[in-house]
Amino acid sequence: MMIIAQLLAVIATLVIIVRLLTFRRRGCRYRPAVAFTAWGVIALSAATLERLLTGSAGAWWLTGLLVTIAILVIRSGGNVADLLRTFIPHRRH
Repeated sequence: MMIIAQLLAVIATLVIIVRLLTFRRRGCRYRPAVAFTAWGVIALSAATLERLLTGSAGAWWLTGLLVTIAILVIRSGGNVADLLRTFIPHRRH
């Protein structure tokens, strides 16, 4: 049963990494904080992938979290700024 959880987690992690790496701005403004956040998500996903492949991590809660993040990344088109807008409300001046 744990093999299924690890396999799903590996697939979700790969989806996150590939989608964020293939994001195209298409005229969107470059924001260093958002770019750094995307880099952090990719780095954490790669570290999680390494732990999953070595067998030192893997649980259903981790799989659920990674699948949820992968779905959100796909829905946002890889745009981390859109993801952040979901969780951080826009402040009006």
